[in-house]
Amino acid sequence: MLSRCVPSSLRGSFGFIVARHLSLSASVAQQTKQQQQASDPIQQLFVNKIREYNEKRKQTKDGLVDATPDVRKSLEDTLNKLKNAYGAEAEDLLSVPKLDFKDPQIDISIEKQAKEIIKKEVKVSSEDIKKYTGPYGSWSPEYLARKEAERAEEQKKLDQKSPGVLPG
Repeated sequence: MLSRCVPSSLRGSFGFIVARHLSLSASVAQQTKQQQQASDPIQQLFVNKIREYNEKRKQTKDGLVDATPDVRKSLEDTLNKLKNAYGAEAEDLLSVPKLDFKDPQIDISIEKQAKEIIKKEVKVSSEDIKKYTGPYGSWSPEYLARKEAERAEEQKKLDQKSPGVLPG
């Protein structure tokens, strides 16, 4: 199958090409971390700054790096306002809350009722079929009363008309 895809001029050198690519990819994979770090000095500076920031953050008790006393005071005031507003004296407002969701307990009686409803036999009469066929809402009592009134009014009009002279 592969022999059809590769032109005949390349078939003889195909093994050489594959071996060459494998050897190149193996040498790239064997590079050490120092070689990779030295290849991109900007990236290395960025990583060093991140590590430096992380060390500074660990040294502070509140996690604020290079914060002025005004910033610390503002944070403390804001946290006190939140604690007073929401009554969260025992909780740490700077940490993400851990939520525990539990599956609701389904009442067994509901399942029994559903099974009873399914077991009931449905009886449909021809009057029900006539009553419930038609557009949506046509089976409502208000709709049926209105239709009946319209039919009665139409019948009155027909009864009041005199038998006129037929044309022709």
